[in-house]
Amino acid sequence: MTIITLTTTGYSEVHPLETGGRVFTILVLTSGFFATVVAVGALTNFFLQGQILELFGRRRMAKEIEKLKDHYIVCGYGRIGKVISNELLLNNIPFLVIDSSYEKIEMIARDDYIALHGNSAEESVLLSAGIMRAKGLIACVSTPADNVYITLTARDLKPDIFVMGRANDETSEKRLISAGADKVVSPYSIGGRRMANIILKPAVVEFLDIAIGRRDLKLAVEEIEVCRGTTIEGKSIIESEIKKRYGIIIVAILKKDGKMLFNPDPTLLIEEKDVLVALGKYDDLKNLAQTCNVGK
Repeated sequence: MTIITLTTTGYSEVHPLETGGRVFTILVLTSGFFATVVAVGALTNFFLQGQILELFGRRRMAKEIEKLKDHYIVCGYGRIGKVISNELLLNNIPFLVIDSSYEKIEMIARDDYIALHGNSAEESVLLSAGIMRAKGLIACVSTPADNVYITLTARDLKPDIFVMGRANDETSEKRLISAGADKVVSPYSIGGRRMANIILKPAVVEFLDIAIGRRDLKLAVEEIEVCRGTTIEGKSIIESEIKKRYGIIIVAILKKDGKMLFNPDPTLLIEEKDVLVALGKYDDLKNLAQTCNVGK
């Protein structure tokens, strides 16, 4: 009677049992009861463990996002978003990726990037991504209309943030510009022009490969800001001995008033907040950047 009660089976039998039948019934009830307890416990542990891991994962990501400052927010982890994230990582630029797909979030986590699940067009999601501390936002989801909404939301939250949008055609490009995007890029038109230029202007394409920093060429074009107190501030290009000391060519200088000077005269003075557009080897550019940022 105790076994029947504990296993919530109830009272009475279909027909009277002898001692052997009762022992057999006790064994069946006991084994069935414990099997049920074990199964329920395993399932409960499985779901609770998953929820706990997910909760800890979210908290860890939230702490990492809180540490970000002057970072970029990449909206969408498709083919374009992956390439952008990889380039930002190679150049040690802080960033995080937002995507609405749990599958994509898992991919982002596997790639060891900071991930945030949600709709990039929602204010709460962008605020969670630290948009008020961010330097820029890249709207590169697959749907043109979503990129427009993301741009509008970002511009509304932080009017001075740099926004770059992905366009699929001329119509979406115009809409992104109207929404407030600073730069609009159409991967399809860029890809088409590049393929044509490889045939028409192979030397130009080779130079552009250098300019965008193709790793196998070991050369790059970088922009380096001159800070106050550096050894080259107040000196002319020739007096700074940049070419002699670093083996670097100054292709252009962006003055603080926004004027771009191409192939600057060697006697031109280098001033604070000038941005040097320099061509050279990676290590040499890194050394020059350290010199120019010594007062930063």
